[in-house]
Amino acid sequence: MSYLGMAVERRLAYDTEFKLKAIDYAKEHGNRPVAREFSINECMVCRWRQQEDELRLTRKTKKSFHGRKARWPGLEDRLYRWISEQRAAGRSLSTVAIRIQTKAIAN
Repeated sequence: MSYLGMAVERRLAYDTEFKLKAIDYAKEHGNRPVAREFSINECMVCRWRQQEDELRLTRKTKKSFHGRKARWPGLEDRLYRWISEQRAAGRSLSTVAIRIQTKAIAN
């Protein structure tokens, strides 16, 4: 695939284990050498080093931190429990039903 004669590279997702290896290597050798050794962008190494504490707490196979942090974590926890209970009871849920329940919990 190309755009104006330039090859477009597909983005890669790296798992946590790879990121932690890169971080450990960067602590010994620096960001630029790790970028060359692992064939990744130096900016990615910087970002991963900032996320190191979170990365060490996640599963080794997790690939990224998608999404935002919960705006109303209490509401989301209660809603998650309700959805789990409904599914455990064999009930199917529509997005409309979930929205109605969310409003009921919020009030």
